[in-house]
Amino acid sequence: MNIKHLLLVASLSTLFLGQNACKDGGTSSEDTNAPVLTITSPAADEAFLGEVHIELNVTDESLHEMSVKVTKDADGSVVFEDAPEVHDETDFDFHHHFTPAGISGVTAMTLTVTVEDHSANITTKTVKFTAQ
Repeated sequence: MNIKHLLLVASLSTLFLGQNACKDGGTSSEDTNAPVLTITSPAADEAFLGEVHIELNVTDESLHEMSVKVTKDADGSVVFEDAPEVHDETDFDFHHHFTPAGISGVTAMTLTVTVEDHSANITTKTVKFTAQ
């Protein structure tokens, strides 16, 4: 292998490793603050008839990823799930409305939101509510 090929392989390896570092969450000794997550809907013990409203805001120096999940308390089955693109955002609003399928009568549910920044600081919040 000649020197040009070695330099090309080294350059591509550096580029590839740099891209993967972000996927692993990265680390920074400077950022020790977890993302700030505010869930405005649903409120604790709120009751929805039909459509469920999820509204939240998250802020951080540099967000990495977020997951939003609603499960039925009775069996843990997932009735809604999303992983919105928050990469490198500093202020992100999430608004989503959905009608849960496969429920009858008043059904206890839990919203779980987990958000991570590039320094591997994680915030998780849950809210219990009902829907029918």
